[in-house]
Amino acid sequence: MDADPSVAHKLLRGGGKRDQALSIRPKSMAKKDILPWLVQFARTDVRELAAGPPGDIPNLVYRLRSWLDLEPDEPLSAEVQKLEGNVSQIGRLIAAMRGLLQTVADRTRFEVRYRQGGVILDSSKLGTEGGRALSYRDATLRDAVLRVALDDIYENAQRALRIKRCADSQCRQIFFAERPDQTYCDHTCANRTASRRYRERHGRERADQAHERYKASIHERQAGAVVRRIPRKYH
Repeated sequence: MDADPSVAHKLLRGGGKRDQALSIRPKSMAKKDILPWLVQFARTDVRELAAGPPGDIPNLVYRLRSWLDLEPDEPLSAEVQKLEGNVSQIGRLIAAMRGLLQTVADRTRFEVRYRQGGVILDSSKLGTEGGRALSYRDATLRDAVLRVALDDIYENAQRALRIKRCADSQCRQIFFAERPDQTYCDHTCANRTASRRYRERHGRERADQAHERYKASIHERQAGAVVRRIPRKYH
């Protein structure tokens, strides 16, 4: 049974209906929406989330369940639902996801060790190699979050290459590029960088022009000056 987040949230608010809410399996997240959502999840500010409207956390948990695509009777499904009362755990999951996606944005190596194994992703090879087999044994929710994210990154290599770090030195946030050649997360960062480069490029030109004007004014004053000769006195 699939449901939207508002229905699941209403069931959770109802007394004695938690088990009924957990029996509702969210609709699996569309493949094209997964990587943009992972970036959004990794950029979530936990303090803003905790201080936000009451429905924000249940909606985020619902989207997490939708992405993980867990069966209602899986142990991890109940663990995910407990996140609604554990913002600190949500923060740890967000931090783990941010660390993974930053290595993808930087095209560097990511490695995570499980209690019963581990996995390595070399992001510099995304889109340049054929498929390779990966083996996982999930021990915790954090492991499951990273495992499924790694699968999605690996299976969507070309789209994963659109996870980038903003080129603006004052931002450097990770973002999902709408175009392959997009280098800034938004127009604000693009305009700020363009303005800074303009000032750097033309600042020296303006300084040279001011110096030339100063030299010209000195030359004009010297050319117009009257030289008075003082008569020599003879004794």
